Amino acid sequence: MRTLGFVPNGRFAEVSITGASCPLNCPMCGGRWLRGMIPVASPQELVKLGSHLRRKGVRGILISGGLGTDGKLPVRPFAWAIGELKRMGFFISAHTGVVGREEAEMLSTAGVDLADYELIMDEEAIRTSKGLNLSPDDFVRGMELLMNNSIEVVPHVTVGLPGSRGRWFSDVEDIIRELGIRRSVVLAFIPTPGTPLSREKPPDPQLIIEVIRTISRSSEVSLGCMRPPWMKAELDRMAEGIVDRIANPHPSLELEIVRACCSIPDELVEEFI
Repeated sequence: MRTLGFVPNGRFAEVSITGASCPLNCPMCGGRWLRGMIPVASPQELVKLGSHLRRKGVRGILISGGLGTDGKLPVRPFAWAIGELKRMGFFISAHTGVVGREEAEMLSTAGVDLADYELIMDEEAIRTSKGLNLSPDDFVRGMELLMNNSIEVVPHVTVGLPGSRGRWFSDVEDIIRELGIRRSVVLAFIPTPGTPLSREKPPDPQLIIEVIRTISRSSEVSLGCMRPPWMKAELDRMAEGIVDRIANPHPSLELEIVRACCSIPDELVEEFI
């Protein structure tokens, strides 16, 4: 299998519609992962940013931000602005969070093409790692609602979430197969300094590869950007040839680079090379 490297800069931008703020402030992140995104404070600012990025040759935008305590991205005030970005010609993906019917319909109407969707199939992991009072069924229902509204869903599955038990990834693979998912992204838990889970252990690379192999029975798999940096050289070499995409690959691999998020559809890859 040929493996490509995906580096989302130059032609793809990552934007936080909550700036550096995260109302959820979950135990595993505490909002720290938002700091690498372009912050916007209002829908008008998002439209202005879109015009600027388009002139610079950017062709895709990830709409992200801090989740609310309900596990949802607070996208309602930005829906019309996302529609403006779509009219500018952007490919639009979004970290939606766990949506309900109203959010799914709103995102579809705004023109979101793809949902980068965190999927957790272990209730204890949902509580411990995310601090959410939700069930695995809530996560699956959100996926179904997005797909029913013509938004492609790319599940993001994190290996090593504190609270995970047993072979939870077999349940993930079952859902991916049942829903006919084209692509999934496998991530690895990072013990982030300054968070309540900073002393937890990251997953073993062999377990990450086992999860990749399990999910790849039912969909294409990308190795996503969230993985411990000290593990990259070893893990990326292990994954090369097993996955067809690696986000921000270790430079020792010398892969051909695509300037986009690793979840974009196959038919759009050439546009971002």
